[in-house]
Amino acid sequence: AVEAHQEVYDFLRIASAKYGLGFWKPGSGIIHQVVLENYAFPGGLLVGTDSHSPNTGGLGMLAVGVGGADAVDVMANMPWELKAPKCIGVKLTGALHDWTSSKDVILKVAEILGVKGGTGAAIEYFGPGVDSIS
Repeated sequence: AVEAHQEVYDFLRIASAKYGLGFWKPGSGIIHQVVLENYAFPGGLLVGTDSHSPNTGGLGMLAVGVGGADAVDVMANMPWELKAPKCIGVKLTGALHDWTSSKDVILKVAEILGVKGGTGAAIEYFGPGVDSIS
């Protein structure tokens, strides 16, 4: 795939360099930890081409994983449209037990919603139980 799409990767690399954006070449692996450490901040917007891009939403930013065509639009400074997502509120009332983590809460919500339940939605956690998550 790298050889077949080399022209696209070259474009992305050049556009990233021109606009001061980070670019990891194909085969660099999943970079969600790098994104968390270098690009995530509360109130920010991240448009990434990796399905793990939304992980940075955990730091209080809007983080969206998109396809290649949307990424090219963003990198070329063209308008990018985003449908306003439905909002699913999850009220947390208790506290996490010793060997549980926020990921356990997320996995349980994903199990309840199913594959299609969270598609096109922003999930917001609120209530007194939120304090025990971080």
